[in-house]
Order: sequence, then C-alpha cells, then structure tokens
Amino acid sequence: MAKRDYYDVLGIGRGASIEEIKTAYRRLARQHHPDLNQSNQKVAEEKFKELSEAYEVLVDPDKRRNYDAHGFAGVEPNFGPQGFTWQNFTHAGDLEDLLGSSPFFQELFGRGLGDSPFGEPHRRSSHVPFRGSDIEISVRLPLSAAVTGAEPKLEVPQLVPCDDCKGTGARNGTALEVCPECDGRGQVRRSQNRGYSQLITITECPICHGTGRRIRDPCRTCEGAGAIHRVRRIEVTVPPGVEDGAVLRLARQGGPANEGGIAGDLFVQILFEPSDKFTRDGQDALTDLRLTLSEALFGAEIKLPTLSSEAVLKVPPCTQPETRFRLRGEGFPRLRSRERGDLIVTAHVDLPPELTPHQRELLREALGSAPAKSSSKRGGLFGGRR
Repeated sequence: MAKRDYYDVLGIGRGASIEEIKTAYRRLARQHHPDLNQSNQKVAEEKFKELSEAYEVLVDPDKRRNYDAHGFAGVEPNFGPQGFTWQNFTHAGDLEDLLGSSPFFQELFGRGLGDSPFGEPHRRSSHVPFRGSDIEISVRLPLSAAVTGAEPKLEVPQLVPCDDCKGTGARNGTALEVCPECDGRGQVRRSQNRGYSQLITITECPICHGTGRRIRDPCRTCEGAGAIHRVRRIEVTVPPGVEDGAVLRLARQGGPANEGGIAGDLFVQILFEPSDKFTRDGQDALTDLRLTLSEALFGAEIKLPTLSSEAVLKVPPCTQPETRFRLRGEGFPRLRSRERGDLIVTAHVDLPPELTPHQRELLREALGSAPAKSSSKRGGLFGGRR
C-alpha cells in the first residue's frame, strides 16, 4: 500500500505549527489506540504506527525540512532500509505530555515499545528504547577556516554504559534480584474503593525506579550508577563558507541510548577567532590599506594580502582618504557554492607629521598656494613650525 503524505495522515496543513502538530497527534492517537479498538486491533495498530511515523518526522524541524524538500526520500536515512519501526520513534517521552499522566494513560502506555508498543508491562531499563541525550559543544577556529574549511578533532564528553556491570549498576552485572515491591513489573498498582467505584493508580516503583530489579551489590567501577564518564574523540568536517556562530548537527553522535534506542545528536557551534587583518560582513571581507601621501597623490600599484594569497591593487592618482576599493571574488565563499564574496579595501592616507621648509615651498608652488603671512598660529599640512 502506497504511503500517504504525512500532513494528510495528521490532517493538518503544510504550514502547521508545532503545537498544531501535537494537537492533531493527541487527538488521533487517542482515537486509534489499539486498546480502544479491540474489535479491530490489527488495523488500529497499523493506523497508530502510521500516525507516529508522521509525528516523528513533522515534529522534528530537521526531518520536516528534509521531508518538505525531498519527500519520503528525504527521511529514509533516518529510518533505514526497513522503513519506520518503533525503534526509530524518538518521541516516546512525548506520549505522556500528549496524552496526560492519568491512570488511564498509565494503563494504556505504561508498556515497552520494543518492536511494537502494545506488549507486556514494561521494565523500563531493559525494554523501553530511550533516545540518548543531545550534546552541545563549541570549537574555535582561525578565520582562514571559513575560506578553506577545516576538520578539527574534538573531544566529546559523554556518559556511556559501564563495561564492568554492562550498564546494570550491579557488580559483574549479576548481583541483581527481582524487586520485592513491584515483583519485577517496574510499576506499583494500588486500588481504593470509593462507594460504588474503584480508583486505580499505577505509578513507577519507588524502590527499583521502574527497572523491576534491585541491586544487591553495587558495581565498584560506576558505584551503582550503571554509567561512567568518558571522552570520545571525533573528527568534524567544517565546510568552507560556514558563518561565525553556525551550529552543525551530527546525527546520532551524541549520548548513547539503552538497548533498542538510538543515540542522541551532537551539536557543534563554530566560532572563528578574530583576525588582525580582516573582518567579515556576510560573504564580504573587509580590510584597511595605509597609503602614503605620495601614493595617494600620484597613484601606485600596491601588493596586499587577501584571504587566499595576495593581489595587486591599482591606486589611481588623487585618491581621497576613506576611498573604498572592491576586489571581486576575493571574499568568503558561499556555503555549498562556488561563488565568493568580495574583498573591500578602505584606503587611509597617512599625512607626514611635519614638512621641511623646502617641501612646503614646493607644495605651495605646485598647488598655487600663497605664502603664509604668519606661522605662529597656523597648523596642519602647510602651516607647521618654520
């Protein structure tokens, strides 16, 4: 059967907001949950899975952007060759937010997601696939990396399952016993009679915290936590043209997940060190050029550094201070494009601190200036001390 457009599955428009997507999923999830459709449970399971796949894509900004641009092909890398499965559903934690935390919700969704979300009551640590946590780090690079790109090696701190206890928190991974409080179910169910009605509450077991097991002898390595801190070294490809402050997302390179889940994402913020020669304005590079008075008056060909190498700038005669020259294609590259911005050079004219009497006379003669009558209070280029 051909797949339906995700927007049609949830009954929303393509411009729907995140809240509208959640509202649509909440309404349809309640309507099609298999436990509420016992007469046709198989059909309800397929419908519920279709809704969850659409929600998985549209509630995630990156997946939604890829889907809008490329259709189903844009999200295939997120699901793999078998298509969407419950192991790809990274928003299991949203179900409680979407459907409430009432006893009714606990009865319906307090279950393992595994290969299907409609199985035995859960033991959270071993059956429910939790997505790993996202990790955010920053890396500082020289400004030249915005032109050439870079492949920095990063050290990513993360919590990983303890090898000695296999993530159980128990010594050798075997010093465990069935929790006596919940009898291994991970949940505590209590009922109260109120007249002709009965109130049933289902909560996480306070002793084993939903695992269904209790540690008899804590692991010496992780002290019973089940995880230890490690530093993982990875190489990140920073493409040419990246803006300062841009964030690169490395899918599934973040914190590890438990069995059946998927790793979180790694977000790397790119920060460029300031340069003493260039500043950046979008794709344009800005730099300053100091001209002598003779270079500004008579013109010159000046060799100046660029972002990539160097170039020759032809300065015309009588160049005014603060004149701006534009060197085409000598700026920063555009991301994922062969185009480059421009190098904008601002010329500053350096006047001599003083002139000799002979220089003053020559300039007055050349510029047609009359001799000064008094030099006691005249300053500047033509009126220095005699």
